[in-house]
Amino acid sequence: MKKKRSVQVIKKTSAILLSLTLLLSACGGNGSTTTSAPETTAAETTTAAETTAAEAAGQEGAYKPGTYTASAQGNNGPVEVSVTFSEDAITEITIGKHGETTGISDAPFEKIPAAIIQNQSLGVDTISGATNTSNAILEAVADCVTQAGGDAEALRAAAVETEEAANAVLKDAEVDVLVIGGGGAGLSAALSASQGGASVILVEKLSALGGNTFRCGGAFNTYDPERQKNIPMTDSLASAVDKVLAHEDVSEAHAQLKAEVQKQWDEYKVSGDTMLFDTPEWHALQSIDAGDYEGNVELVRSFTSNTLDTLNWLEENGVEWTDQVSTVVGAMWNRSHQTPNNSGADIIAALEKNATAGGVEIYLDSKAEELIVEDGRVSGAVITNADGEKVTVAAKKGVIMATGGFSANVDMRVKYNQQWEDIGESLTTNNSPGATGDGIVMGEAVGVNLVGMGWIQLMPLNGVSGGGISGYVNSSLFCNKEGERFVAEDQRRDVLAEDMGVPADALEKTVAEFNELVKAGQPDEFGRTTWENTIESGPFYAPSFSPAVHHTMGGLEINGNAEVINTDGEVIPGFYAAGEVTGGIHGTNRVGGNAVPDALCFGKVAGTNAASNE
Repeated sequence: MKKKRSVQVIKKTSAILLSLTLLLSACGGNGSTTTSAPETTAAETTTAAETTAAEAAGQEGAYKPGTYTASAQGNNGPVEVSVTFSEDAITEITIGKHGETTGISDAPFEKIPAAIIQNQSLGVDTISGATNTSNAILEAVADCVTQAGGDAEALRAAAVETEEAANAVLKDAEVDVLVIGGGGAGLSAALSASQGGASVILVEKLSALGGNTFRCGGAFNTYDPERQKNIPMTDSLASAVDKVLAHEDVSEAHAQLKAEVQKQWDEYKVSGDTMLFDTPEWHALQSIDAGDYEGNVELVRSFTSNTLDTLNWLEENGVEWTDQVSTVVGAMWNRSHQTPNNSGADIIAALEKNATAGGVEIYLDSKAEELIVEDGRVSGAVITNADGEKVTVAAKKGVIMATGGFSANVDMRVKYNQQWEDIGESLTTNNSPGATGDGIVMGEAVGVNLVGMGWIQLMPLNGVSGGGISGYVNSSLFCNKEGERFVAEDQRRDVLAEDMGVPADALEKTVAEFNELVKAGQPDEFGRTTWENTIESGPFYAPSFSPAVHHTMGGLEINGNAEVINTDGEVIPGFYAAGEVTGGIHGTNRVGGNAVPDALCFGKVAGTNAASNE
């Protein structure tokens, strides 16, 4: 069947710059990466049945044949486009120079030009989560149409029809496991449930899979003896271990965890080993400390004890990891793993491929509205499908909630905020536009206990100057308007909220002092403990950023089996959750590089347990 689809344009609003951070990093090591500008071409795919540009404009010979070039403002700067015309059609569109983020821009670069050529229309859909990039392509192509003597407005009004498979729209169904949400948590849950022998339906309210995992750099924290074996254990790193172990006991569970790490640390020192100390228990203790001891110790232990197994499981399912391990901003330890492209999009692609191959049915533009509860058990959900119809999916074994947090929901941010003076419309978010707290609302409606809702993390991630660099900090420094360092770059993310900027002489002095600290490898006046490369040979990069809402730590309470807990402290049968929709893991502050493994570890656990549920 053919279905006409409407276009919704989302206008970008400007954030009030509450602070500005300058991050300086040298090329080489893990200091920085620059955005690439690959050329992407949509080949000619027109057919006799398609509406031609000449028909849309109501004339023959609508264009002056040739290739024209134009650019329009994207998310990170101008996006250049070259368009080739015959007398009556757009035949080729090539993406040229741009500063868009690899991973996020992949879908619009691939799909928008192809859709324009296929439909000979500028009325094609933008890509959810990449609206600014999509609109830049459309505006640049419109400019080229005008240059070629065509009617851009007529093309914007030209009908767009897409051929859809008969099963692309969700209908009433019964399945073993229903997964709500198509990001990293949802896809890992769907894949693991399928591998456990369950039939699985996954629904995603947006027009594309990926969620925040797709948009992120893909950093994955885990202890990993093999990849960490060549990282030296410095005196400054040792002092960080001693400092956390010296913290007073806050609970029996914390005391037990501390005792285990102390034993491991003592054995390490006696062994004479000079390589990096790390264990699942140390990862857990450090995460608890970074979250101001508000996280659930047993839940965090369940998380960190599963990270390496999950990393290996992902590798078995097609995710590639580099051999180098370093420290992303806020990770505080050299345990951050990365994909070759420094992109969570690689993880999503592998999960989607294997889930689909394993029989998982995936439905986009399908929004879960409410959970169905029968005899105290969550047994399905009511969903608005791609045609706008309400349908019911019954789940015999379980429902897994993986809808993400609420960073993109201003009202929810304001309602639950406990720490920021202003968390409203003055701040934008770098999260997926789908992060509107749907799963939290649905969960609360069936009696789920919510935990940690008041803790919201900000990060200076909105680019002010354009461009971008790596999130790794071992060879980077942050400086303020006076050109001076003001913070331990390897510490918690929530210590970066100050007004920033730079004079050259002060910056030169700061870099020289920084290089001496790197060579010394000792804790500095701010308490930084992780060091790697000096900043001596260029090229150098110094972009500036403003704060964005980056992570919401609160959500549905779960246990180590990813089972959802109600307000009476009891497990809700048939209900599981994973990822940012859950709370209790990160306390007041999420450690950098913990979000992806949190989502994927508990997604895998949820899928496995739901599949085995009777």
